[in-house]
Amino acid sequence: MYCSILGGNSGACRIAGNRRGKNGSLNSRIDTTARTDRPESSGRQGSLVSTALTACVDFDIFRRQETTIILLNLGIIASLLLVQLLFQSVLGLPSRLVIALFGGRFLMQTVELLWLNSLKRPLGWKVVCAYAHLSIILHIAFATLVSMLATSEDSHYTVLLVLPVIAAAFRYSLPGTLGVAGVAGVLTLLQVWVYFRGHAAVNLSEYFEAATMVLIYFAVGLVAWLLVAQLRNEQGKLQATLAELETTRDRLVSEEKHAAIGRLASAIAHEIRNPIAMISSSLSTAKQPGMDPALCSEMFDIAAAEAQRLETFTTDFLAYARTAKPNVQPESVANLIGYVESIAKARAGEVGVTIETVYVADRTARFDGFQIQQVMLNLVMNAIDAAGRGGRITLGCALNGSSALELFVENSGEPVPPEVAPRIFEPFFTTKPRGTGLGLAIARNIARAHGGELELTENTAGRVRFTLTLPKALAPDAPDAGKGES
Repeated sequence: MYCSILGGNSGACRIAGNRRGKNGSLNSRIDTTARTDRPESSGRQGSLVSTALTACVDFDIFRRQETTIILLNLGIIASLLLVQLLFQSVLGLPSRLVIALFGGRFLMQTVELLWLNSLKRPLGWKVVCAYAHLSIILHIAFATLVSMLATSEDSHYTVLLVLPVIAAAFRYSLPGTLGVAGVAGVLTLLQVWVYFRGHAAVNLSEYFEAATMVLIYFAVGLVAWLLVAQLRNEQGKLQATLAELETTRDRLVSEEKHAAIGRLASAIAHEIRNPIAMISSSLSTAKQPGMDPALCSEMFDIAAAEAQRLETFTTDFLAYARTAKPNVQPESVANLIGYVESIAKARAGEVGVTIETVYVADRTARFDGFQIQQVMLNLVMNAIDAAGRGGRITLGCALNGSSALELFVENSGEPVPPEVAPRIFEPFFTTKPRGTGLGLAIARNIARAHGGELELTENTAGRVRFTLTLPKALAPDAPDAGKGES
């Protein structure tokens, strides 16, 4: 992005130039007042042109504007030649020189269009200024030359002089635009005067028609400039609003980060303080004189259990904070489900919970076997606690489309309360008396590290299901190993 020669609201440019979004969308905008290569405007030239060289716009916007003007010019050139050929009985055939000029200008504009749209990097400010001035000069020179070479006093080529006026409305200030319209008007009157110098009879009506064209130039220039100025003003307001929104967004993100850090610190302090207090209290009790050995041993056991709890908490916290990058390899889905079932069966048998496995086919999928086992074990252990004695757990997989693998754990217990469900994946949130609140948070981190997601997909009485989705996990060339169900 860069500062082009379009006139407009430079204040919005300065606001945008001072913003630095994380995504770099505004990073390349600059303040035109800080440009060292920008010429200082002075005198009449500054009032006509340089005041328009202060708007900051996207290079793509400038390219689209120039492309539109070039395409308009190409369309008018082709239309004029077509009209001349279709109505040659009335207008006559143009001279070879006029046809050559039209062809050359058409080719020049085509090359210019291709060059402009092939640019990979924005043009420099001075280059843009020179390009804009030269483009308008060439527009005027071409229109004047073909009008002078016309063989009729009613030359319809003067319409070509409207193009530089429209181009000036995009590039210059209002005085500059009206100045270009004035130049076009003078050249139109000059064309009529030159034509009648070679003819004895002077037709005053032609001068009146030329004067009408001059008024049209001024009207077109004024209307076009006002419309462009309005659009530019709205663009400036939009840029200012976007800059303000980005500032607000960054502030909110920063505040949310600080709030999250505060909540995290509070949760960590809470989880550490309680075991430390229990350890301190137990050791203080145990060292009292005359303490019964059995009670002293009990105090030491409590201290050891709380120390183990602290170790578990720190291990879980490190696992949550630093989720390892998955070591993705081809793995058997049936082996995964079978392994998790075998590990969990002992715990399920203790509380009277049955485990069923269901899978449509043994497929080879790509994932980190150790990490996904960790996720599934966590889900199954939670399901055992939730199902209660006599409950049932279903562990299985399903195919979602041609490449996505879904692993699920479903229990027949009570649904997760509505006020709890939105928070179950939050770190340190738990409804268990001895839980750390990191199990599901770690599981979701692992799922997302695989490019997937862990969600509570069913939450009704008798059917609570967590689903781990692994998109593109299925190996496309891996054949089915057979069907299994238990």
